[in-house]
Amino acid sequence: MIINNKKVQSALNWAGKCLHAPEQRLILGATALATQPFIDLNNKAVDEDTRKISAARTVAKIIAGTLVGVAVRYAGIKFVQAFSKYNLVYSDETQKMVQKIIPDPKRGFLTPTKFKGAEFPLSEQEVKKRIEKYQKAMGTLAATGVMVATNFLLDAPLTKYFTRIFQCEFLGAPANSLVTSPANSTIKAHVKMPTGMPGTEVTK
Repeated sequence: MIINNKKVQSALNWAGKCLHAPEQRLILGATALATQPFIDLNNKAVDEDTRKISAARTVAKIIAGTLVGVAVRYAGIKFVQAFSKYNLVYSDETQKMVQKIIPDPKRGFLTPTKFKGAEFPLSEQEVKKRIEKYQKAMGTLAATGVMVATNFLLDAPLTKYFTRIFQCEFLGAPANSLVTSPANSTIKAHVKMPTGMPGTEVTK
């Protein structure tokens, strides 16, 4: 598809340059939060309580996933930035053209010394721009590996916590009256049964 509209082209170029992994994940989460719960709430194939429970779980998953995703991506980029310190060697006294990059001895083990498709000398502005792009790309890559662990350590507990909160809100019941079953994620409302009748709870 070819886009000829200059305003659209400018917007896309700005998004590509300024919106990186954390911002992209935040936009994805906001879009999901604005659409998916309403799909669950309007699912006529199930009863009203099931729709509310499903919507509550969807909201909880989106919020937990977005919070963890943005935080981990941001932390990954900050980590790479912290350990890609460098010094520049200039080709002349004007200090406008960079001849090479020297990684910092203590905090430069992630510093790039070459750039694909570019050869030194390069302008200082170009070097800094390329290093910034590298830091964000490498930070996102590092965050991707970390998220394998955080999916179990953070996403799951947060989702469970938020699910309980939103189920109480959607069903209009106090928190201590609802129990989430890990096996099938159904909600059980505890009610007092007449003496002698079997069962002490009713599953909605």
